[in-house]
Amino acid sequence: MKRISFFMFAMLIGSMSLFTACGDDDDDTTPSGIVAGTYSGTLVATIEEQVVANEAKSLSLEKNGDNAVDVVIKDFTLNVILGDNDPIPVNLGDLRVEKCSLTQKDGKTTFSGTKDLKGIQVPLSPELNLPADCKVDIVNATVNGKNLSLPIEVAVSAMEVENLLSVKVQYTGTKK
Repeated sequence: MKRISFFMFAMLIGSMSLFTACGDDDDDTTPSGIVAGTYSGTLVATIEEQVVANEAKSLSLEKNGDNAVDVVIKDFTLNVILGDNDPIPVNLGDLRVEKCSLTQKDGKTTFSGTKDLKGIQVPLSPELNLPADCKVDIVNATVNGKNLSLPIEVAVSAMEVENLLSVKVQYTGTKK
């Protein structure tokens, strides 16, 4: 009888784990929890209104507190094409724009942020790199449902000339 009671008790404990809820109470409803995730899309870069790159890219919005995200593009290399020349790979490394504060209104989430990059090596030829500093500005990016629109303005300074070049980047993607 004791053996049967022990097995019944063990079955009761085992079956309780089947009825444990794991649904909505685990969802993160904070602004950053709603938009955080990986997005797949297209990145288009222009210099003086000429498209110099149009590439498929993935990026992540990582939660950084309840009301902020980090924009992360891992191993960010932009293949810039100027005129009829071969693409110039400009490697920005792992780009992370931190603490972009979020604002929600009418079902949309907007955010902005800035990052300074120092000493980016821009290859002018196989033998010659030009060191440049870049100021990366994300201005009024929006997440609407699963859709991300991320405008980026990059001010490039080199050879002791501030704002030598302005690069506009538009990323549009969908949350995976």
